Amino acid sequence: MACSVMPVAPQKLPHQVGAAPHQMMRTSTPAAAPAPAPEELQLSDFEWIGDLGRGGFARVSKARHIRTGAVFALKMSFDADDPSVEEEATVLQRAAGSPHVVDCYAMVRGPDGEPGYVLEYMDAGSVGRIMCRRGGVGIPEPALAEVAAHCVMGLAQLHSRGVAHLDVKPENLLANSRGEIKIGDFNTSKIIYGGAGERLQVSITSGTSAYFSPERFAPKARAGPQGAMAADVWGLGVTILELFLGRFAVLPDVGNASLEQLKRAICHEEPPSVPEDAEASAELRAFVSACLHKDPGRRATVPKLLTHPFLTRRDIEASRRALRELIVETLIDCP
Repeated sequence: MACSVMPVAPQKLPHQVGAAPHQMMRTSTPAAAPAPAPEELQLSDFEWIGDLGRGGFARVSKARHIRTGAVFALKMSFDADDPSVEEEATVLQRAAGSPHVVDCYAMVRGPDGEPGYVLEYMDAGSVGRIMCRRGGVGIPEPALAEVAAHCVMGLAQLHSRGVAHLDVKPENLLANSRGEIKIGDFNTSKIIYGGAGERLQVSITSGTSAYFSPERFAPKARAGPQGAMAADVWGLGVTILELFLGRFAVLPDVGNASLEQLKRAICHEEPPSVPEDAEASAELRAFVSACLHKDPGRRATVPKLLTHPFLTRRDIEASRRALRELIVETLIDCP
């Protein structure tokens, strides 16, 4: 099956992020693994190396392109008729070339017609895996500030191209041994601006409920671009707080919590926050608080977060070094 998804030039949309924030957050991005020519690529051109994980929609494997030896992540859907595939393909086209978003090189088809994506391989796995390997010890603040910087820039790139992720969580933030963090997994993502810049109303009820903002629990909840982007900011706030604490931030035993318990905690209790007795900077406390306003209209926007002191006042070199060291440390003896 020939490839049908390749990196393309982003569409020019009226809400593009300005140059100054992008320059402020810029990091060096080494060249990704070269993709084979699209007209040649078939699933049989890859050899399986190992499993990377699976979710409700797809399985992800580590695979090597036989001819070039390049290593990729191969994501294969379970369902040949999955209705979300077309939108995910459009999302991946929109996101192509974003330095803080996982690259998609091509689309392939399995033996039963199931769609698959040839993706950039991130050798350190997810940020959630990194946190788990620390055994409940949170990520030190210098490294955490760098994680937050990469994530905010990734959301800025997605939003500027008319995409809301809608499933921001540690497992969907991927890391590599160069110290880069990139946003991945677009199963539930939505196009929020049309090709001519028209504002679209989208469902915001899909994703991981533990990272839902309060408004997403409403029956058949929908939102325009601003509301969908605000939902991403809430997910980011919960994620950064979870990485700091070394445990989930909303409920201690989220794995055994019912949907009703989650809804009650998120919608009717105080927003999660950095504990008063924690050793945390005022900048980190303020960043989390800005992300976790219950009212989406009062929640910080991504452009505002780009200029937040938690990011702008960090020692960039020290933060990058701390993040790289943390990632390499958790790679030791990792299968």
